[in-house]
Amino acid sequence: MSAPKRSRGAGYHKARVRNMFLTVLPDRITAGFLKARHVAQPFHVAEHTIRSAAWPRAFDGLRIAHVSDIHYGHLLGIERLEQTVDAVRAVRADLIAITGDLVDLSADESPALFAQLALLRARLGVFVVLGNHDHLDHPRTIVRGARDAGLIPLMDDSMRVGAHGSHEGLLVAGIDWSPTIPGCAHRLRRCGSAVPDLLLAHNPKAFVAAAERGVPLTLSGHTHGGQLARRANRRHNLVFTSRLTAGHYEKDESNLYVTNGVGAWFPLRVNCPPEIAVIEMRCR
Repeated sequence: MSAPKRSRGAGYHKARVRNMFLTVLPDRITAGFLKARHVAQPFHVAEHTIRSAAWPRAFDGLRIAHVSDIHYGHLLGIERLEQTVDAVRAVRADLIAITGDLVDLSADESPALFAQLALLRARLGVFVVLGNHDHLDHPRTIVRGARDAGLIPLMDDSMRVGAHGSHEGLLVAGIDWSPTIPGCAHRLRRCGSAVPDLLLAHNPKAFVAAAERGVPLTLSGHTHGGQLARRANRRHNLVFTSRLTAGHYEKDESNLYVTNGVGAWFPLRVNCPPEIAVIEMRCR
C-alpha cells in the first residue's frame, strides 16, 4: 500500500514557479555568478541596545540573538547555513529567537536544516516561530523537526523561562504566520491574557497589537529589509505594503526590531546585507 500524498499549501506551486523564474533561472543564465556573489556577502552582526520601562528588571541586560528568513534551499545551502550557525554561536546570547521562513520551499529540506540548528544553545532556550514559506509545504514537519532538534516552537503559545529566586521568569510568546494586522492580533490573544515580555512574530504587522498590549519587545522578519534599499535610509526599500520594514521602531514603551534576515528568495541585496541582530534589552 503506497504512502498517502503529503498535502501542500495553496501557494506552493505559485512559489515554486516564482522560485524558478527569479532564483533558479537567473542563476543558470549567469552560470552561477549571481548566487556565488550573493552568498559571498558577509553577515552584518547588528548590535543594538533597546530600553523599555516595561522590561522586567530581573532580565536587565539580556542578550538576544535574532535570526530570521533563513530560506534554506537553492540560494542558501549547507555551507551558508553552517556559517550562519557559527556566527550565532559566536554571539553567546542568553536567548536565541528564530522568526520564521526557515525553509524556502519544501519541508523535505528540513532534516539537513535542523541538523545544523540543533547545534545552537542558549541559557534561556532557542525559540522558533513559522513564517509564510514554512506553510507552503507541510508546516507540521517543520514544527516536529524543530522540537526534535531541541528548539522550542511557539505556535500561538507562550512560556516562562529563567524563573529563579523572587521572580517568576521571562514570558516569551510566539505567534504563527498571519498576513494581516487583525490576524496577528487574534493569534496574540490566543497566547493568553498575560502580557508577554518578548513576542516573536514573522510578520512585523504583529507590532500593532503588541504595542496596544504594551509588549516591551517584538522581534520580526519577513521583509528582508526590502533587499534593495537606499544607502542613506534603509527604510526606503522595495517593501511598499508595510510601514514596518527594517530596523528599530518604538511606540511608548513597546519596541519592534525587524531584521534583514540571513537568506533571500532572489539573489540580489543592495544596501541591505544579510543580518544577525543582537539585541541587549535594558530597563529605563
